[in-house]
Amino acid sequence: MTDKELKNKLAKIGYSTLWLDYGILTIEYLIEQEDVFDNSDDQNTEHYRYSTFRQYLNSKNNLTDKELDNYLRLTFADSDTLMAGSAAVNLFNNIDLTDQQFIKLCNSIGHFGEWTERIVTRHTLLRQLRTNKLTDDLFNECIENGDSIVQGKILDIAETNQLELLAFKGKNKKIRNTALERLKRLKQ
Repeated sequence: MTDKELKNKLAKIGYSTLWLDYGILTIEYLIEQEDVFDNSDDQNTEHYRYSTFRQYLNSKNNLTDKELDNYLRLTFADSDTLMAGSAAVNLFNNIDLTDQQFIKLCNSIGHFGEWTERIVTRHTLLRQLRTNKLTDDLFNECIENGDSIVQGKILDIAETNQLELLAFKGKNKKIRNTALERLKRLKQ
């Protein structure tokens, strides 16, 4: 394949050569995607780039600092900020980030808009729950700032008085009902 043919294939789906340079996209996957694109009703190029981001993260457990920088650089440069923001958020779920990488991601993801603030809060609290004991302060922070995902995690480790508060102040009916059920079982 000539350089011109390669650049045309990349451009068709909205890739730059950096995708290949960074190892996030392979030529084989590009050819496969172009074939699907050419024979599909789905002409939304961001779906193909998102698929590439997902495939890349699914092949990794962790990233070097350079790989993280490269990944973020591609998300920041993408023309579809909603898709690229989702791809950046996937780093929280798919990659075992070091503390420095986690902080970097939290500090930079705001590039995609205010909606990322609650995602950062969620993952900050989830990370604290994984690495720290559920203190009263952490519990209160999860009640005040946590969403139903965070509160679902604390249901499993909450003490009786904390379950009582969750039964009253839980973010949704499921959280409140689960806390009530656990309280009933504890009192039996």
